[in-house]
This record gives sequence, structure tokens and C-alpha cells, in this order.
Amino acid sequence: MTAKKKPVRAAPQRAARPKHSVVAAALIDEIRSGRHAPGALLPSEPELCRRFEVSRHTIRVALRSLYEKGLILSRQGHGSIVQATAVEPRYGFACSSIDDLLQYAAATPREVLGTARIDVDPALASWLGCEPGYPWWEIRTRRLQEAGGAAIASSRVYVPEVYGAAVRELKKSPLPLFALMEARYGHHIAQIRQTFSVVAATAGEAADLGLEAGAAVMCVERRFIDERGGLLEVSRSVHPPGAFRYELTVRQMLGTERP
Repeated sequence: MTAKKKPVRAAPQRAARPKHSVVAAALIDEIRSGRHAPGALLPSEPELCRRFEVSRHTIRVALRSLYEKGLILSRQGHGSIVQATAVEPRYGFACSSIDDLLQYAAATPREVLGTARIDVDPALASWLGCEPGYPWWEIRTRRLQEAGGAAIASSRVYVPEVYGAAVRELKKSPLPLFALMEARYGHHIAQIRQTFSVVAATAGEAADLGLEAGAAVMCVERRFIDERGGLLEVSRSVHPPGAFRYELTVRQMLGTERP
């Protein structure tokens, strides 16, 4: 009697790698092989777009990955400069423009941990800079270095109740809240006021970041102001030690007299 053969199961197919991951891997191989030596400029973003046949957004996410591995430095007006040939994770990001915030959002997966409509009490109103009693949305989020990776930010974000439709889009979109508000309501961010400090993590923030309550963290408070001077969003984000870098470029105006 012939024994029955067990059915052969097809091997599971691997999901296609994200385009930005393919681009990053190719550039890392070229840096390691010496094609792009330390101190050299990488090809420009338009050149990389043409070579890999991808969007500029994809190239920027790939370059952000190289930056976070310590392989390149970005200099506005100059491009991306090779810094090292060995991966040296830094888990940080520069934040000196709205574009930097958008790139940071694209490169770091966001988890929405909760949303709630609240009536602002006097203490919160004083911090937000509004009158107490008005309804606002409070959104709790966490950002990861990469999907399934270490947590690098715990945030509380506040926006007036009228922007509820943008709040509801958060779980479906990778864009930061201020970008969703710009797209949906036609506002334009004119300035972002930022305050930096070292604080003790609250119990909730510590839990989000895998730290002990009271641990020292870098705190960034941001106030997003539109073209009419209106306050669109207020946020508080805390980062574990070593996971945040602030970059500021100071330029001198040429051809003009100093005061």
C-alpha cells in the first residue's frame, strides 16, 4: 500500500521592501565600499530621484535613515556629506524648520495612544495661553525609532475643538497634526515657537518611553501659529536622554549694513 505524501506548503512570500529602505541600503553599500568617501557629497536629491525612479519624499526618508545611522550630515544649501563608513546609530534628529518636522514624522512611526475632548481647567489654560472652560482636544502619541523599535518620543498635543476632523484623521495618516490641519482648513503655519528644557518624566511619559518615573528627559514645547496670529496647536514632547539633537543655522546677511 502506497503511503500518502504530505502536501507541500508553499513558502510564505516576503513582503516587498519599502522603496526608501531599498534606496538606503544601496547608498549604505556604496559608502561602505568607498564609492562615497568621508567628506564627499552624495548625489543631489534630484539625481537620486532619477537614478532610483522614486519621489523626493522617498529619497528624504532614505537620507534620514543614513543620518540616524551616523553615516551622513546634512547641510542646507550644500547637500548630504558622508561622515563615516561604519554605522553608528545616533537616534537623534535636527529640528530647525517645518521641513525637518515633516521628515522626522515620515521617518519615525507614530502611535496614537488616545484622544479625548476636554474642558480646559485654569492650570492648563495658563499653559496653553487661552481662557479656561473652552473645549480642546488632547491627543496622546508615541513615536518609535522604527516600526517595532525603541520609543523616542512621548507627546501630548492640544488643539481647539473646532479641529476635530483633523484629529480623527490622525490614525489613518502618517502626517503630523499641523499638516493635516493646514490641508483640511486652509491655514498656513507662519511660525513655530519652541521651548527646550530638561524635566522629570511624568509617570505616563516614563511608561511610554520605558523609563523610570522621574527620569530626566529632554522636553520640547511647541506652539504653532498661523498667518493670522492664531494658535493652532500646542504640544509637549519628551525624549529619552541621547535621543534628541537641536540644530540651528545662523546666517549673515551679505551686502547690507549692520545696525
